[in-house]
Amino acid sequence: MKHLLYIALLLGLFSCQSRDSSNQKEKINPANPVADTTAAAPALPAPPDSAYLIVPGGSIGHIYLEMPATKLQGIMGQADSGDAAMGKSLQFWLSKDTLRPRKYVAVYTVNDFDGSGSPPEVRQVQVTSPEFRTEGGLGPGSSLAAIREQFGQLQPLAYYTNEAGRQVYIYDAQAQGIAFEVTVPDSISTAVTIHAKGADVTDTYLPIHPDMTRLRRP
Repeated sequence: MKHLLYIALLLGLFSCQSRDSSNQKEKINPANPVADTTAAAPALPAPPDSAYLIVPGGSIGHIYLEMPATKLQGIMGQADSGDAAMGKSLQFWLSKDTLRPRKYVAVYTVNDFDGSGSPPEVRQVQVTSPEFRTEGGLGPGSSLAAIREQFGQLQPLAYYTNEAGRQVYIYDAQAQGIAFEVTVPDSISTAVTIHAKGADVTDTYLPIHPDMTRLRRP
């Protein structure tokens, strides 16, 4: 009798183990065994839209350096305001939302009068909207610390006082051809300007801030 009871217990234990093994197999998807045990990888950020891409020393959106000024209206439409004198011109295109602080695209063009008859060319482009970004994600609204991480040779070259009475410093990465206006004390960029690579941006800076003070260089 005890022998029969011992056999029954062994059969019951084997049955339980078989059911546990079967349940474990059902949890594994043979078609994709890894997907059930591994967390999904985070999605990569979307690349900047070409219409809002800042390329240091190259272009902002569809406006590029050395572009003939005659093409600007076809790309941007009629400028909202501007000023021209002595072969130099500064034009502004303003954001349409008047309920918020107006953002702008500013384009500075120059005619060298070299006798070739060529139209004025784009020399600098500045934007203030945070929609504009470099491939690395930098633009208006970026912190000075984040900018320095990508542009290690960034140097403060000048400053001016804005309408709110705050000082704004112009930091230039000359080799790459990009400059950032950064407010004090929050150290946040309010504008980005592209220019020719290797050039000092303050030598021909957009004539928006005539009261700009250059910093002494070593």
